[in-house]
Amino acid sequence: MARPRGLPPFERLLKSREVEDPVNVWLHRPLAYAFVWATFRTRLTPNAITGLAMLVGIAAGVAILREAFVLGGLLLWASAILDGADGLMARAKNMSSPFGRALDGTADVVVAVATVFPTLYHATRGAHEVPVWWGFLAIVLTVPHLMLYDFYKESYLRATRIGRGGESTDPEDMQRLVAEAKARGPIHYLAVRYTLVGMIDGQKTFVEALDPLAASPMLRKLEATPESAELHRRFNRAPMRLWAAVSLAPHSYLMALCLIFGRPDIYVVVRLFVMNAIFVLAVILQRNATRQTWTEQRALADRPGVHNLLKEGRP
Repeated sequence: MARPRGLPPFERLLKSREVEDPVNVWLHRPLAYAFVWATFRTRLTPNAITGLAMLVGIAAGVAILREAFVLGGLLLWASAILDGADGLMARAKNMSSPFGRALDGTADVVVAVATVFPTLYHATRGAHEVPVWWGFLAIVLTVPHLMLYDFYKESYLRATRIGRGGESTDPEDMQRLVAEAKARGPIHYLAVRYTLVGMIDGQKTFVEALDPLAASPMLRKLEATPESAELHRRFNRAPMRLWAAVSLAPHSYLMALCLIFGRPDIYVVVRLFVMNAIFVLAVILQRNATRQTWTEQRALADRPGVHNLLKEGRP
């Protein structure tokens, strides 16, 4: 069947295949696009899809708590697909906004709380129980995974998508966005002030601690050209693959699969040991990639006829 009139092709709605894990690209996103295809001509908004994803995620948590693991896993997987559909719909209808991004982040937190804690509860008891502190340590250590993935994803998109960039919000714009959200009502204000601002502040804290050169506003505001984009890909493609492996989507379908097979304990073990091993490797590779990118971008900026913010300062 033909695409609904006005709906862009699938590839145009993807941010980039380079910043997402293979399961997300080849399974989640096509299913999310199918949902958008079926609902594009309706009045369904991206924010409504976000709300639906949150409700399905809460239902997954209830099912997990009641030990209906297969149902809980399937509902969690459906929630993850819907979580990708809201962004596709926003780009398809040109309705992307800071509030939508904040609302999406809020929904992610709600679904995480609704599903992770029941999963940990069952993982710490029964035939294959794991220590309680493993579960809580896994939760705490996942925070930098998600924040740094989002930071480097947006940095990668800014540097490689010529004329499009990323969809993140600069720290310098936060006060303006909070003021605008406050004027639009309490829901907008709470989502932007406590989700979006919290995420940006958290990203800044982690990046300055682990990869301070990447926090330079000069790198963030660098105008992408075909040559600079290829340069960025050369050094950052490998660490970007690792960041994608510890992003929200792999955490979600890892939990869903372990629940479907009735082994929430495996979820905790993989999340604590395997995911954090990938995270440490990503940090090491990313620090080296950032230094190489900075050095090569400065060399590119020094060429005759090229103007570049990197000429104006050093880290």
